Formats: sequence, C-alpha cells, structure tokens
Amino acid sequence: MKLTFFTMRFPVASETFVLNQVTHFIDAGYDVEIISVFPGDLVNRHAAFDEYQLASRTHYLLPEEKVSNIDKLNQRLKLVLPKVAKPALIRSLNVRRYGAQSSKLLLPSIVANTRQPYTADVFLVHFGYAGALANKLRELGVLIGKQATVFHGADISRRHILEEHKQDYVNLFEQSELLLPISHLWERKLIEMGCPPEKIHVTRMGIEPEKFNFKPRKAFHSPLRIVSVARLTEKKGLDVAVKASELLKQRGGQFEFTIIGNGDQDAMMREHIANAGLEDCVSMPGFKPQEEIRAALSEADIFLLPSKTAADGDMEGIPVALMEAMAVGLPVVSTFHSGIPELIENNVSGWLVPEDDAEALADTLFRLSQGDIDVAPVVAAARHKVETEFNQHIAYGELARLLEQLA
Repeated sequence: MKLTFFTMRFPVASETFVLNQVTHFIDAGYDVEIISVFPGDLVNRHAAFDEYQLASRTHYLLPEEKVSNIDKLNQRLKLVLPKVAKPALIRSLNVRRYGAQSSKLLLPSIVANTRQPYTADVFLVHFGYAGALANKLRELGVLIGKQATVFHGADISRRHILEEHKQDYVNLFEQSELLLPISHLWERKLIEMGCPPEKIHVTRMGIEPEKFNFKPRKAFHSPLRIVSVARLTEKKGLDVAVKASELLKQRGGQFEFTIIGNGDQDAMMREHIANAGLEDCVSMPGFKPQEEIRAALSEADIFLLPSKTAADGDMEGIPVALMEAMAVGLPVVSTFHSGIPELIENNVSGWLVPEDDAEALADTLFRLSQGDIDVAPVVAAARHKVETEFNQHIAYGELARLLEQLA
C-alpha cells in the first residue's frame, strides 16, 4: 500500500507526531512518501529525519516562501504566468470555488509548478487547512488517491482559520473519505460543523512507551527541577508558568525551571524573566532534539504545561509532550484545556488547574515541592494511561486498519 503524507511544511521540529507516524509506517513496511507544500526547518531537525533518509522520500511543491506578502505574490506570479494556459491552472483561478488559496495564488502556483500528478492509495493529511488544500488538488488532478485528514488543534479552533476555510471545510467533509480528529472534543466540534459522523474516527497521537524508561521519583531534588517542552506560542501558557514562578519564588520556593523550545514568544519571555529577576531560577536553552529532551525529562522532578486558549481562539489538541513526561514517571501539571482532560484525570494521573491561573499553578507546584502530595500512585496511573490509551502501536495499528479499508 502506498501511503503519502501531506503537510504544509516538513520537517517541523515541534511536530514530532508527524515524524513519528512517518517512521512507524516505514517500519511497518508501507511504501511511504511525503509531500510538503514548503520546505520545513532543515536545521533544527530530529535524528530520525536523517536516519530514515526522509529527504529522499519528500517532495516539495513550492520553494521556500518570501517573507513579505508582496514578495510572496511576486514569487507566485513568476510560477503562474508562464503556465497560464494550462487548463488545470485556469480552473484553479476560480476564486468563488477555491477561496483564499486561489486568490492568494497558492493553489495556482502549485498547479503551475507540478509536472506530473502524485498518486497514492491514500493521502494522509495533517491539519484541516492542509486537508482543504489537498482536497482541491485532488479535484484539479494534482493528487490522485483517497484522502484522510487529521485535525489537531489550531486548524479547528483559530477563528481566522475557521472563517477563511468555512466553505473549504464543508467541501472537505462532503468529498473527503475520512476525517480523523485527535480528541473526542474535536470529534464533537466536527459534527457541530456539519461533518457526517460516519466519516469520523478519533485517532490518537501517541508515543512508544518502551522508548521511555519509567523512573518514579523516590524524592525530589533540592532545588526542585521543573521542566517544560513546548513551542513558545501563546496557547502553551508559558507566560503563565513564568508568572507562577514569580509567585513560587516569593513564597520561598527553591526551584530550577527549564523551558525547552523556540517560538515567537521567545524574546518576550526572556524579557519577562529578566524583569522579574528570575534569571537565577528560570532558563531557556532553546530547541533540543528528541534525544536531549528525553535526557532532560529523566533528570527533572515535575513537567509543567499550563496550556490555554489564545486570544485568536487557538487551542491545543492533546500535547504529545505530556504523554512523554507521563511515560517516564514525571508528575505532570497542566490545565483544564481542550483535549488534555482526556489524557490527564485531575488528582488521578496528574494535576490540572484552570487556564491562565498563575495562583492556582503556583499553589499546586508549592504543594508538590513541600511533599504534601503522594505522587507514587499518580505517576503509576499516568504511565498506565499512556500505555493503554495513547500507545503508538495500538493507535497506529487502528489507523492502519482504517487506511487499508479506505484504500
């Protein structure tokens, strides 16, 4: 079976769930290719990209884009104008049918830049907006095969994405064969948006538990070692984590908080840390490959990810970073946000506080640091949860059966 992954960018350091899924299906013997609209971050890439020689399996539909909108438009015009008589390209310019991806010349530039159609038994598309684009490319003959689309978070929560792709999603629900939300919350959202329930199957983005050594903490370090692994974006709530660090320090808490990752809030957060006088206890080492992240998790006491709904509506799916922390026996502290309660049951397999509540976060961290909570049964329950419900082998086995039925 030929399985082609379709993404907007590949590789993306924070999207380990895509990389892990690609390598899993290669290991399982599938004929795997990747189609990415644009090149991803080839500098900050994980080892598996090279180990599996994924560059040789990846097709990029367009070159790296210019930064400004004017330069993007000029770049796309240079691709479109020489091929303007191409019938599929003419059809792709139908803005009424194809919306913003047509008016911004994204769709026409892909059609113009594609010499031969891409064929697969199934195109497995990650993110709804990429699914909308892939569905149009199928209609225009650029992609030939069945389509399954995974919905993660921003693609089904950010207001401007939902508005821009309102009609696209209606068409996707009607024309696509399979819709794969990663949580039951998003399953309900898709149904509310008009997707036929029989086309929907929840698929988990899990982990491989055997790659994470379960090491329950017999005692916390002094100072307490707290770690976060996330993109530095608003929905990750790391600004709230820094505020909670201020409160924890004011209460006399002794801790070292390490924030691993990069993103658009990097400079703002560094400034906040400096202004709050937290540089002695909060550090930001930036991007780290998966191997170094696992080492950091093994040395930490608590994993913190206080996710929240961003101002533009952007929400999480179910963060894989939480699953990885639970797998190694780290107590996890997060929030009642999006699909996270489907992974973490408060006071049973971790601790959840309301979104954007630095006080509640500091209270929970302080109680944990003082040894007021017996963490042993909680981390055992957390490991069991990921082994049984967020296990890649189980989740991807179920996904494989769905895709083979589709093909």
